[in-house]
Amino acid sequence: MRIGLAACVLRSIEILPIARHAGFDFLLVDMEHGAFSLGEAAALCVAGREAGFPVHVRAPGARSELLSRIVESGAAALVVPHVDSAEEARFVVERVRFAPRGARSVPPPVGATGFRPMPAAALVDLAERGLEVLVMIESARGLATVDEIAAVAGVDGLVVGMNDLADSLGLLDRPGAPELAAAVSEIACAAARRGLRFGAMGMSEATVRTQAAGLGTDWLVAANDVNLLFDAGRDLLARLRAPARP
Repeated sequence: MRIGLAACVLRSIEILPIARHAGFDFLLVDMEHGAFSLGEAAALCVAGREAGFPVHVRAPGARSELLSRIVESGAAALVVPHVDSAEEARFVVERVRFAPRGARSVPPPVGATGFRPMPAAALVDLAERGLEVLVMIESARGLATVDEIAAVAGVDGLVVGMNDLADSLGLLDRPGAPELAAAVSEIACAAARRGLRFGAMGMSEATVRTQAAGLGTDWLVAANDVNLLFDAGRDLLARLRAPARP
């Protein structure tokens, strides 16, 4: 299972070696909820490629005008939030895949190819092979159409957004509800039927330990920078302020 850290607040280049040397498998740059500019995301993508450490980018939205520019910046994976229909999945593929699967414009040398000048056909082949497209299922509507979304050629994986899915299903205050577990399983099964990756964001540590392997989860964002720092700080202070044992 690939396990990543989401960067939401820490936007400078230092977050990349921290994630890498802490042992994470990839860094997720969060442009949906974080304050990242395209330039900041691109700098992390290029640095990650040069360091051999994958940087994945979550786009601002399913119909964002930045989709193609994010992949041209060198993102190893494009993660697209709130994909609620096959039509939206096809829109994403059209923007980021080259013909015949999509309609992406052939760019000049880009981050995905190390900015090396090369024939257009070679550039397209290298950039296409080096990109994963992961779409997020985060709503009751997306759940209802998950099989159609999974069937869209050019999509490589389905990622469940646990918190938004729970909210959409009216289960935000019941994270352990069997209905939520059934919904997550349905998304995982839809991915498996099409031979796609299945991933998760917002999955609790307990759920990871008890259910992730059985669901075939092979892509997981375990925490974001804010939660990780807060939790570690709180735990450290609790230890330091605990009464000394005799």
